[in-house]
Amino acid sequence: MYGGQIPIFCPTGCKEMFGKRNPPQEAPCDTCNDERKRVELLQANEAAAKIFLVVRSQCETRWNGEQDIEIDLKHVALWKAIDKFPGGVKNEWETFQRVLRAWHEAMKIKRDSE
Repeated sequence: MYGGQIPIFCPTGCKEMFGKRNPPQEAPCDTCNDERKRVELLQANEAAAKIFLVVRSQCETRWNGEQDIEIDLKHVALWKAIDKFPGGVKNEWETFQRVLRAWHEAMKIKRDSE
C-alpha cells in the first residue's frame, strides 16, 4: 500500500516499534489501513486510542482566506464519546487530555509534512 516507505502521515511509527522488537521485525505497512494501524497499545491507552479513532475528524476549523484550517478537536464531541464509551472510562479527564494531545501531535506531523 505504501511501497515499503514510511508514509508521510503515519502517526503510529510502526517501523520504529517493530525494529525495536527482539528479534527485530518488519512493519506490515503493505497490509495496514487507516482505521486499523498495527500498533501495540498499553492497557492505559486503549480507551483513548479507540475514542481518538471515533472523534479525530470532529474538529473546529477557521477559514484563512485560502482554505479551512483545523485548529482544535471539538471538545463536546470528545466528551460525548468519553461518556458513551462501552464499559465506561476510568479516568475521564486523563483520557480527554490523552486524546487531545494525540490529535494535536497528529496535526503537527501533518502540517510539518505539507
